[in-house]
Amino acid sequence: MDWNGCLSTMQGYLENSPLIVLGSGASVPYGLPSMSSLAECIKSSDIVKDDPNYGAFCASLSSEGLEKAIDSVSLNEATINAIRTITWENVNSCDLNYLKSNAFSSPESLVKLFEKVIAPTPNKAVVVTTNYDRLPDYAADGIGASSITGFEGTYIKKLELPNSSVTTKRVRGRERIVEIWKVHGSLDWFADAKGEIFSFPLLQEKPAGFSPLIVPPGKDKYSSTHNEPYRSIISEADKAFTTAGAYLCVGYGFNDEHIQPKLLAQIANGKPIVVLVRTMTDACKHHIIGAGIRKYLIFERSDDSHTKVYGNGWSEIYDGQFWCLDEFLKVW
Repeated sequence: MDWNGCLSTMQGYLENSPLIVLGSGASVPYGLPSMSSLAECIKSSDIVKDDPNYGAFCASLSSEGLEKAIDSVSLNEATINAIRTITWENVNSCDLNYLKSNAFSSPESLVKLFEKVIAPTPNKAVVVTTNYDRLPDYAADGIGASSITGFEGTYIKKLELPNSSVTTKRVRGRERIVEIWKVHGSLDWFADAKGEIFSFPLLQEKPAGFSPLIVPPGKDKYSSTHNEPYRSIISEADKAFTTAGAYLCVGYGFNDEHIQPKLLAQIANGKPIVVLVRTMTDACKHHIIGAGIRKYLIFERSDDSHTKVYGNGWSEIYDGQFWCLDEFLKVW
């Protein structure tokens, strides 16, 4: 298919206000940790080093990656708890470093994406993400929209005393909505010893007596998501998947079997999906290309200056980095 034909197909697929799915690949460009860098932090923990199976864990990390290492090696409960804390500390530190360096500018590509999606709709964009970070929340603030996350509140505020302009912005903010469903938890969510759930925004350290409500990498994500708040958040994500007209996945690997059944059912029934990814995972190939999905486009990095696009029964390499969200938005 020539490039103009590819663009026409993509624009047709996404004209119906796509639901946005954000994976870790959407956050790495903003300085959030990759799985490999997170694995290095976990390996260096004294608690993890004390685990009797530390050697087997490191060997599995090298050959299989973080999630499979956690799944395949029997680790002590203290080690698993340490992995949760290390994950929170590492991702939270990177998120706050981003905010410190960009306090007056929200994540540009996400802002442009939200603006693109919200423009032709009844002032609403929907995001489902397996990430814990606050980048989509910052981007919602960047377009002057109200965030719906299951918790109330906003992040970045500046002094603007009441006047007609501010009143207009407030009305628009109430009308413009970005739903952000964080199915694996958020950096801001915590539970106390009684299991009560709270959201404390932008903390540099986890509060004493509270545990971070994030689902760490590994098989624990399947059992943990049966508990609150994950259970209710996933229910909202399922509703969003079912009612969406199309899907745009950015940096998502399709490795979350407990999260994506509704999405996969909808695309199997003919709803279109577009995927932007640096390297396509085996799971992505299996669930889209191998499953005989009719309406899909996958934009994958071919090399530093070319993109390979897969469609139903065809693939082609084009000039440009269109697997990157910034470049993709220039042609959408």
